[in-house]
Amino acid sequence: MNSKIIRFLAVFITFASCGFAFAQESDSNKNKELVLTVDDAVSYALKNNQSLKSAAIDLEIKKRANSNSWNTFLPTVGVSGTAARTTDIDSTLQSANGSLQMMNLIKGIHRDDLPAMGIDTTPSSLYEDEEKLHWAVVGNVGVSWAFNLAMVSQIQIAKKQYESGLISYDTSCTKMEMNIRKLFYGLLIQQENLKINKDSLANAKARYEQAEINYRNGLTPELQVLNSQVTYENKKPDVLKAENQLSQSFDTFAFLLGLPYGTKIQLKGDINPEDITVDASELVKDYIASSNEILSMKKTIEIARLGLNAKKLSIYTPSLAVNYSYNPIFYSFGEWKSGSDISDNGSLSLTVAFSDVLSWLPWSSASQGIKDLKQQIVQAELGYEQLVNNAEVEIHKLVDNLEVAKVNIQSMEANVALAQKAYSSTLRAFNNGTQEWLSVRESDASLQQARLGLMNEKFNYISAVLDLEEKLNTKLLK
Repeated sequence: MNSKIIRFLAVFITFASCGFAFAQESDSNKNKELVLTVDDAVSYALKNNQSLKSAAIDLEIKKRANSNSWNTFLPTVGVSGTAARTTDIDSTLQSANGSLQMMNLIKGIHRDDLPAMGIDTTPSSLYEDEEKLHWAVVGNVGVSWAFNLAMVSQIQIAKKQYESGLISYDTSCTKMEMNIRKLFYGLLIQQENLKINKDSLANAKARYEQAEINYRNGLTPELQVLNSQVTYENKKPDVLKAENQLSQSFDTFAFLLGLPYGTKIQLKGDINPEDITVDASELVKDYIASSNEILSMKKTIEIARLGLNAKKLSIYTPSLAVNYSYNPIFYSFGEWKSGSDISDNGSLSLTVAFSDVLSWLPWSSASQGIKDLKQQIVQAELGYEQLVNNAEVEIHKLVDNLEVAKVNIQSMEANVALAQKAYSSTLRAFNNGTQEWLSVRESDASLQQARLGLMNEKFNYISAVLDLEEKLNTKLLK
């Protein structure tokens, strides 16, 4: 098999053998076979893959943060109620009784004039020290609101983070689709490779059995029998290994699709890619700006700039704080209050303040932090330029790989045609009695090996196209 395909499949096989814990399903589910085309497989993965579901949750969190980022302007509101008992009320009691005595004195002096004014002249009873006079019930409603221009930048940051999340999620989906398509075609090649190995094993067995017959008939020496037996036995582990690798690859494939462990999958399709013609320079010109890597780096720089602006505003602009409290007294000195009798001991304050004026000094930690942020942004901008240059190089490299794969496909097609011609010639010779059946089988195996080589080159071609599509964030194949 092509070394690139082997390395690609080995990664997935290693993942499968190093700790994927698949949920065990019932025997009925395990025996059920699912027929999938490559597009069906991609659809299953995008809907059911656990990693994509987790990425979707991350995106939902950022979306909610962006939609509700305005809530930073909401005030803080607190409501409380307090029932308090005063241990000593002697002074309060004396003051209240003193006021009553003064009122009774006034009533006595003006007892003839007050009735005409509708005022009762009956003397008021003085308070006595009772438990209810010790208690008071007080409410409290507190409202505080703070504002700084940096809060506006925080809202903008939330929006940019959501946009960055959209790019990250799209990148995850694109990579998942690419990996599923590669693995689908890789499994087709593995199946064909296993078939060829089995045919080769069957041919080795046939040669061994024929050698035994010839030996018993005195036509060949025993050494030829032993050599053919060794060849046959040596091929058995290759077949077992190929079967095991194929089984593990299908388990990994099912896992990536989000299917239960043990689901039997039948692949429906072949490797027959569409022939496309692309120009690397035109691709760079038209699509490099829409690359997810490039877009993600842009958002990172934008977020960093907004963070720097928020830092500056929080330091160099004042903050406004508004505090209001309403403290009604509902019960005091043995009486419940209502309406206008409820007294309010609340307050209202407006404060404009700078949080730390010493941070304005050029050698302060805050100023140094701003300088660090500026340099980090410069580094990110340099990284962006390097990323663009690397992407351009990578695109040219992938287009070159595409052209090489095209040439190799043409070469392998010619090889298949020669192998087909040889097989047809051997088959005619067998029908004419001039060739053994074993020669026909070996010629057929050579033909299948040539077809496998053609599949490998087509896989390389598809892989190059898929890598190019991921890099450019566009579709080149239908």
